[in-house]
Amino acid sequence: MLQKIKILGEKLDKLDEINNDKFIFEKFNQINSQIETILVEIKSNNLSNEQNDFSKDHLNVFKNLLNKIERLEIKILHKANLFESFSKSSS
Repeated sequence: MLQKIKILGEKLDKLDEINNDKFIFEKFNQINSQIETILVEIKSNNLSNEQNDFSKDHLNVFKNLLNKIERLEIKILHKANLFESFSKSSS
């Protein structure tokens, strides 16, 4: 599971790169889809392993990921919504 968490962090970094470069909705959508898949895998793995004995380091990794997600949501969500609305209206 820790490997999936690390991959999730890398995907979040990629979203940040997309935001800092020229924002391309297709790239955003692709990375976002990959993040959703990883989160589903983590959730299903977590549900199958009822006992969660996370170390302090693991908890810090989780907290850092949550903070990263919140920062990215603030920075990117409005752009993604605008691009999605525009692409739907021009179709």
